Amino acid sequence: MSIQLAALLTNIALAVLKFTVGSLASSRALIADAFNSAGDVFATFVAWVAFRYGKMPPDENHPYGHGNAEALAGLLIGGMLCATGGFICIDAFFFFREEGRGTPEVMAIYAAALTAVVKEILYQVSIRSGRRTGSPTLLASARDHRADVVTALGAAVGIFIARSGYPQADTITGSLIGLYILFLGLKPVRENVGILMQEAPPEMAKSAASLAESQTGVISVRQTRVQPMGGSYRMDMILAVDGTMTVSEAHELAHRVEEAIIAALSRLTEVHVHVEPNEESSQ
Repeated sequence: MSIQLAALLTNIALAVLKFTVGSLASSRALIADAFNSAGDVFATFVAWVAFRYGKMPPDENHPYGHGNAEALAGLLIGGMLCATGGFICIDAFFFFREEGRGTPEVMAIYAAALTAVVKEILYQVSIRSGRRTGSPTLLASARDHRADVVTALGAAVGIFIARSGYPQADTITGSLIGLYILFLGLKPVRENVGILMQEAPPEMAKSAASLAESQTGVISVRQTRVQPMGGSYRMDMILAVDGTMTVSEAHELAHRVEEAIIAALSRLTEVHVHVEPNEESSQ
């Protein structure tokens, strides 16, 4: 079973558990956390589909592959986090104005604690896989799992304080959970907008140019362009070489440069090198 599918099924179970227990135990904090899990169900499903689609090989309509489907999914997950957090805050605000708030039952604490344990396990699995593959979808999902750990623990603390004689603490905790989720959604939105806007780390181009210039036969690097493709990058490079070099020699040099760059730079999966004669050497 894939990580995304396991997370999807887990989020469905946790959402049902927290909605049920939160309603029976009269806990706004747990219900707020349940809305968070409900949003996770949709976000995790999107991440699962995008991860599978993003691994499809290039075709006629997508010559560079489908990797940016993951960036689109990561953006959607971030947007879902922001929307969920905003909804929870608004809901908590209106409920706080109501009178007759009851004290939540102790079973709400147990449900929140169970959620924290389960989501921490999902976080550890997702973050390791995401860092290994460079998948923006898995990394966004991992941050979501860690957020769920914090919100679940926060809900447990709020419920405990409410049961200690301060019933308003349950609703206040619910609003704080909403604010935290809203804040957490900003980072994946920023990162994945950058990917879709072709934003690439400048140090990668500099490192690649330095590697190319260290190869025998390369006079200079005229241009280096890095293009993000989901969790990986591709590169186009133009080299200036001796104008008297044969086609075969230039072709061999280009392949040598490509292999050296790919071997040295992680998350760079494709390099295309074009060679041009240096004006001075060709005269």
